[in-house]
Amino acid sequence: MNALASITNEHVVPEILGVENIAKNNPYRSRIEALIKVWSEITSSNRRDWTREEIIDLLIAEYSKRRIEPLRGKVRPPDIFEKELSSLYFIGKYGLGLSKEFPEIFNGPLMQESKIDDILLKMKEQGIDNVHLRHTLGDISKEQLIRVLRVPFTGVVLGFVNENIFSAFLNKVSSEYPEYEQSITNYKKFYIAFRVAEAIAKGEIRNKLMKEALKRAMAVRIGAAKNLPSDKYVYTIALEVFKTPTKVLKKVLSIQERTKNKQGEITNNNLLKFEP
Repeated sequence: MNALASITNEHVVPEILGVENIAKNNPYRSRIEALIKVWSEITSSNRRDWTREEIIDLLIAEYSKRRIEPLRGKVRPPDIFEKELSSLYFIGKYGLGLSKEFPEIFNGPLMQESKIDDILLKMKEQGIDNVHLRHTLGDISKEQLIRVLRVPFTGVVLGFVNENIFSAFLNKVSSEYPEYEQSITNYKKFYIAFRVAEAIAKGEIRNKLMKEALKRAMAVRIGAAKNLPSDKYVYTIALEVFKTPTKVLKKVLSIQERTKNKQGEITNNNLLKFEP
């Protein structure tokens, strides 16, 4: 199996499959190791007829063994592991350089992810005006839209897609599929919440002011200045996806703590004066 291809970003480091060189505070370290393990099982099997469902099963088994939660927001939809195939795709194609050696995987069970990645590459190389999503994707449902968005989102999170491309892609979807404008707005909110939770997990956010500054800066970058996620949203992702200790979250997030008063009634105590 190929070693990690030479790429220069903070998430995936070149060299060996054990990824020993990935920073200790990288919240994706164990996830990348799990994805590499799944690729190892796929490529060492001598099979060329893997199905999408079989690969999803491998992913579920490896994540469960390592107690890794798929990338997600507040809820855990039933198709969450199918969406997590985007992570497997990016690590396999750009992290391990396997697309030429195993085209039947990328043109077969991972064809959906490959199709969206091709659109992103076209946007980068030819400009947004030369990309026509509705012509390429056709009419899609809301559920299909979320799966489509998952590909560039994952690419940004793992360091393989520029955030500017992701933002342009969101705006392009909004313009060509105006019926899903609210879904795009909600996805931007999710993205901001996720990246703030990620920054907290990496130890980059040390107080509430830094957290608010990052929220607002990201909102400006992706065109969502009036749509900031609540700290409760960030808290859920940080706790459930990144396993960040609650004592850390209480220092940087303005959340409400449920307690019982003397009468046994449940009350909410603000940890700060506001709930953004």
